[in-house]
Amino acid sequence: MKNALLLFCVLFCFIVPAASGDILTAKFSAGPGSPETPPQNASVYITDAKAAVAGRNWTNALLITTRGITWYPDNADILCLQGYSYRKMGQYEKSVEVVSKGILLDPTPVRYANRGYGYLALGNYAAALADAETGISLNTNYTTTHGVKALALQGMDRNTEALAAIDRALALEPESAHYWHVKGNLLAASGNCTGAREYLEKSLALDPDYNLPYMGFTSACENLVALNTSCIPAAMQVPAGTPPTKSPAVAGIAVAGLIGALLVSGMRK
Repeated sequence: MKNALLLFCVLFCFIVPAASGDILTAKFSAGPGSPETPPQNASVYITDAKAAVAGRNWTNALLITTRGITWYPDNADILCLQGYSYRKMGQYEKSVEVVSKGILLDPTPVRYANRGYGYLALGNYAAALADAETGISLNTNYTTTHGVKALALQGMDRNTEALAAIDRALALEPESAHYWHVKGNLLAASGNCTGAREYLEKSLALDPDYNLPYMGFTSACENLVALNTSCIPAAMQVPAGTPPTKSPAVAGIAVAGLIGALLVSGMRK
């Protein structure tokens, strides 16, 4: 069973993605209205952008929200959907910039989580953690901010705190493939290789193709395939700050050298 799952992961991770993009791109239209004829309200753009996002058609979502912002520049929903699309397309700085405008207009946990993922993609873990904490302070039961917090803490090498954060997210949303995936990686980093495998396999069982938060975020499939070589058991891990130890052979050579020096010194006397 495990070998079959690994084979599935290899095939799914490295063959399927290459063929899926054109299908998704062709599925959706360019959005409502024309640049010269705005709809009666912003909800038309929001609805169509959400449909494009649901289909992972980031290019179309960006086109729709760009048109929407032309007519409704102060609509926080359109701004944040555009920022989300930028993030999915790998334009992280632009994503953070646009979502920040939405937050100024209407600060909500979902928007702090949206920007937090942008900061994570940029490697700005302190800013991501600040957004996660702010979102949690607004609504402690909104799970995504706990997920952002876990990843930010992991990026700062604070894995014990990260595990507590992802456990909170799992308690609120136990069927999230993303949270099982994140915890699997955290367990692997802490040397719990058996637990890591269990959580990664659970993530894949829930949804092998869940929507990853940003480009370059390694999938659970890839993590599971690499687990045998990437996970170092806790008993074999060297604590940070531990000075390097000399091998017995090196130590023996050093002792022999010292004895030789003493003998030569004695003969000279």
